[in-house]
Amino acid sequence: MSAPQRLAAQSAPAALRPQPELRADVIFGSEPALEVGGGLQLPLGNYVRVGATGALGTALGSGPRTRTGRADMLARFLLDPYRQNRFGLSAGGGVSARFGQGRPVTPLLLLALEVEGRRMARGWSPALQVGLGGGTRLGLVLRQGEARAR
Repeated sequence: MSAPQRLAAQSAPAALRPQPELRADVIFGSEPALEVGGGLQLPLGNYVRVGATGALGTALGSGPRTRTGRADMLARFLLDPYRQNRFGLSAGGGVSARFGQGRPVTPLLLLALEVEGRRMARGWSPALQVGLGGGTRLGLVLRQGEARAR
């Protein structure tokens, strides 16, 4: 008689790896800016991603050009984590800290909606993100995803 063995379905799920992202954002509002940056998305299961992002850029407006930046922490809920549809939708919230030359760091609440497209070469996916946090944000994102997703 042999000892019982664990079936593949009973195994612990494979560890999900952090996913790098690159982005470019335009922030509209009282302190408009154009910023580029990058970060990491950490999958917390199938439906939730928590990301940390940093970005640097320049203030837009009629005054002198000054440097700006921000650090974001955003949790997103994916409505189609298995990529069964052409576009993946997600919604999320978090916190942001904006800073610039000659002004203090400003903590902000952050809300975001995102539409992610199909995977391209080497697993990178384009996404369009619209958010609120220190003004209205419009961002173009390139994110490398899990190989197992479609």
